[in-house]
Amino acid sequence: MKNKGLKRGIIAIFIIFTILLSAIMVTDSVSAEDNAPKGYETYYMRGYGFNVPTSYKLVDEGWDEVNRLNYMNFQKGKNYVNISLERHSNSFNKNVMDEFSSFKLNDEKLYKTSISGITGFYNKRNYVKTFVFASEDDMIYLHVKGPKVSKVVSSITQRDYKPYHSNEYDFDDDAYYESDAYDDSFDDSFDDASYYNYGW
Repeated sequence: MKNKGLKRGIIAIFIIFTILLSAIMVTDSVSAEDNAPKGYETYYMRGYGFNVPTSYKLVDEGWDEVNRLNYMNFQKGKNYVNISLERHSNSFNKNVMDEFSSFKLNDEKLYKTSISGITGFYNKRNYVKTFVFASEDDMIYLHVKGPKVSKVVSSITQRDYKPYHSNEYDFDDDAYYESDAYDDSFDDSFDDASYYNYGW
C-alpha cells in the first residue's frame, strides 16, 4: 500500500511540474512574440518593429518621393512619434556609422549612444528627442516628443551590414534583376542568331 501511495505522490508531483513548466514556456513564447512595453502597440516598417503608445493615432504614412523615405507619423495632442526610413542608403550603413562619434542632421549635432541595445546618434532639443541609427544599410530617423525613445525601439534588433545583393533580394530588387536579366539574355540570343546567320 505504501508503494502505491508513493507512486501516486510521484506521479502527482510529475504532473504538477509538467503543468508549471509548460505554463512558463507559453509565457516565454508569448513575451518573445510580443515584447512591446505595456501600453504600447507595435507597428512594422520594412520588418522593423516600432512601439508606439496605444493612445497615439497614426495621422500620416507613406513614401516621400523627394527625400526617398518611407514614413509613419503618430500623434496625441502636442506629442508625437515620427519615423522615417531610408532603404538601402547609398551613403551610410551600420559599419560606416559605427566609425562615427557624432552625426549632423540638418543643423542638429547628434552624439553617439546606445539605446535599448541599438547604437546610434541622439540629441534632445526643446523636448524633442532625435535618434538616428543604421541597421544593415537601412537608415532610420526618429523624432519623438513624449514617449521614451528606449520604449519606441525596444522591439528592434540592429543588424550589421552585409551587402544585400549577396544575401537575398527584396521584392523590388528581385523584380528589377529578373526583368533586366531576362531582357539582356533575350536580346543577346537574337544578336547571336543574326551574327551567326541562324536564320531565325
